[in-house]
Amino acid sequence: VPPGVVNIVFGTGPRVGEALVSHPEVPLISFTGSQPTAERITQLSAPHCKKLSLELGGKNPAIIFEDANLDECVPATVRSSFANQ
Repeated sequence: VPPGVVNIVFGTGPRVGEALVSHPEVPLISFTGSQPTAERITQLSAPHCKKLSLELGGKNPAIIFEDANLDECVPATVRSSFANQ
């Protein structure tokens, strides 16, 4: 992996996270977590017009109809929840 491709910064959200999100040289932010934190990220990054990727809320919603075969649907639904992780 070439230098600079992977960068890891340790620290708390309010201290390190806010510094990264609001820094003008960070062009893109990808975040998975809560809506309140995403709102804060949006506020801090908006003045710099940064690209955002926000993954919020529940995980892999699925609808299983009442006439479905549960012996087949449940294992398939659980498996599909983790197939692309």
